[in-house]
Amino acid sequence: MRFIVATIKGGLEDFVSQHFGRTPTFTIVDVEDGEIKNVRVVPNPGASSPRGAGVQAAQFCINEGVEAVIAGQFGPNSAQVFQASGIKFVSAPPTMRVEEAIRAFLRGELTQAIFGPEGGAGTGRGRGMGGGRGLGRGQGMGRGRGKGGW
Repeated sequence: MRFIVATIKGGLEDFVSQHFGRTPTFTIVDVEDGEIKNVRVVPNPGASSPRGAGVQAAQFCINEGVEAVIAGQFGPNSAQVFQASGIKFVSAPPTMRVEEAIRAFLRGELTQAIFGPEGGAGTGRGRGMGGGRGLGRGQGMGRGRGKGGW
């Protein structure tokens, strides 16, 4: 069975990276009969992509012939790619080392990943009275007549 684990520096002793699509490296691990047989560290081809990093990284995983991918979180686009291709994608805490995560997967202790948030910036959906259109009634100090009284 071949795994890809999202990592920062890579290797069995590295920790699982929190974010799949923009992780700097992938640690590729081949397991046969419950034993680790081969380990490679490769750069994530989608890490510096301005758009579609998760999809590029997911396509790389497919091309590598993996059966399971381990990371802290997956975005919705990479998750769709994995679902369509039948590759298992599971979450592991960022405090877990790569070897530990693989063994936990083999024991059935890791769960199906939950999609991470889609993005951050965007238009607000506030419900204020003015809606950003300046609909206040001008009843502040002095009602617009300067600083004095009446």
